[in-house]
Amino acid sequence: MESPLMKNDIIKENMINNTRWMPNAESECIRNWTESLHAEAKRLLIQDGTHASLLFFFNKDRGLIAVNPVPYDIDLDQLNVAVANAINEHDLYGVVFICETWAYFMKEKDHTAFQLLDGEMKVSDLNSEDKREALMVRMENREGECLVYFDEIVRDENGVTLKNSLVTQSSQEKWFVR
Repeated sequence: MESPLMKNDIIKENMINNTRWMPNAESECIRNWTESLHAEAKRLLIQDGTHASLLFFFNKDRGLIAVNPVPYDIDLDQLNVAVANAINEHDLYGVVFICETWAYFMKEKDHTAFQLLDGEMKVSDLNSEDKREALMVRMENREGECLVYFDEIVRDENGVTLKNSLVTQSSQEKWFVR
């Protein structure tokens, strides 16, 4: 069985071979990378039944410069500070974060969604029947773009499948505004 770090090297090699970085077209390039990383993350999750949390760091001139595993028990605030520090220390252009997380998929006329959006509660605070496991791929860049993919994870006796894919685009970046 391959180690998670060995798989990370394979992902990095595949992405480098399949995705070119072009200075002066950074936004398009990082979106292409994010789409490719999302496809690969879905494939690996279905194949392995899990996905490691990973950070991909991009430089404006060279593209991908680092792939870093994220400890499973890291606090979200610690992670946000670490990413913001890496952005400043290495003058990063963009970051892609892949992880398994809890998600809430909104319903029509949904009061819970408003409580979550207003910060009154966290998804992790919800009852088991209200929250769903999800694969998240999040991209932010220096231009203020934020692209997030959510895929609901369904685990059953047949393995793992994904459903209820959602893509959001916003300027709600966390890491480049500090």
